[in-house]
Amino acid sequence: MKTQQTSRQSHGKQITTLRRQPFRRFFAADLTNIFSENAFTSDADNDDDLIFCADLLEDDPIDKASMPWKILIADDDSNVHDTTILALKGVRIHGKPLEFLHAFSAREAKDIAIKNPDTSLILLDVVMESVDAGLKLVSVLRDDLSRKNLRIVLRTGQPGYAKDSFMSDYAIDGYATKSKLTRTILISMLNEILDTETPTGEVLN
Repeated sequence: MKTQQTSRQSHGKQITTLRRQPFRRFFAADLTNIFSENAFTSDADNDDDLIFCADLLEDDPIDKASMPWKILIADDDSNVHDTTILALKGVRIHGKPLEFLHAFSAREAKDIAIKNPDTSLILLDVVMESVDAGLKLVSVLRDDLSRKNLRIVLRTGQPGYAKDSFMSDYAIDGYATKSKLTRTILISMLNEILDTETPTGEVLN
């Protein structure tokens, strides 16, 4: 409710009093006039100032081409991790950079794979906690975790170890012997395996 302030003199003192103003009721007609006269008027000069909610809500598309390939190195030998990183330093595969994750056991590799569902490839050692730890992890990833799109490359320091059996029995994308896996071969392998058109089962001796 509005009030009006008035002043008068009393015994030499300035006295201020407040007088209530009559309350004005707004009826539907008043509101209609307000909206029709002000809210929906638009000049041609102001058209450029209009902002549409659809433009504000639209998210920018994710640039997938710039997102890195996330590669998990699973090996109980820290030297293998270091040499792999050194060999792939600054390398881009199909125009995309590489990002590395590290696991030193099959159990740790499983946990990291679960926490990082966007992992593209795992370079997996066969022998870690046990002589077949890597092979068991392949079954866990493919069957228990249903990671059908995860590329898996087995690496072993024992040439010819169970090669024929696990190439036919396990859903892997490649096999490599560590002693023969040069930088050139490794980069070539990544270029082929990280290509969705490449069939599984590549063997790199």
